[in-house]
Amino acid sequence: MKNIGKTLCAALLLGSSVALNAQSVDEGKKDNFLKRAFRDMKESAKLQRQIDKANYQATKLESKAFFEEQKRLSRPSVRTAEMRKEQQKELEAANKRVEEAKAKLESVKEK
Repeated sequence: MKNIGKTLCAALLLGSSVALNAQSVDEGKKDNFLKRAFRDMKESAKLQRQIDKANYQATKLESKAFFEEQKRLSRPSVRTAEMRKEQQKELEAANKRVEEAKAKLESVKEK
């Protein structure tokens, strides 16, 4: 009977120390989890800030380029020269379509 009591007492003590160790390991995992989570959030925030800064710079430069282009095109001589270039491109595209249509028509007539 005395041996059973000692064994039971030792088992209880041993079990409680194992439970305390397991609890401290779980808390350690939680602490590490929180540290990793906050570190990841910090890195993500830094990266997002860099992305936002780059997008802001790109938008700023694009709007400046658009402004300068519109400023350049506000002069009548430049605007008419640009218009002539566009018209020339359209004329070349139309002539190319005419040639393709003629070739297609001739190939159909031959058959």
